[in-house]
Amino acid sequence: MAPRGAISGEVMLSGKLAGQARAEDTVFVYARQAEGGRMPLAVIRVKVADLPYRFVLDDRAALSGSPKLTAQASVVVEARIARSGQAQVSSGDLFGTVSGVKPGSGNVRLVIDQVQP
Repeated sequence: MAPRGAISGEVMLSGKLAGQARAEDTVFVYARQAEGGRMPLAVIRVKVADLPYRFVLDDRAALSGSPKLTAQASVVVEARIARSGQAQVSSGDLFGTVSGVKPGSGNVRLVIDQVQP
């Protein structure tokens, strides 16, 4: 069972982009504030080979010094395939976004279906 205030769901790669990702590519799944900075509140890291992946984001996955995920009214949940393996956004990264997610939400469906220009 997910901790109180956690966000859970499943992240998957769209079939139309499957040929653009390698099994060893890094996938970042994270929540960030709906308003404000792009710094993640909580993040987990997996590989494309793990997709589809059931995720749980909560305060235990928080970055040091960041506001608590569970204290937010709503957040943006994103997943990004970073071929470089680095957290910085790069042209050609594959990503998907769900906005307006309230802490405590379950069954969030996050589809990686866009390409970073």
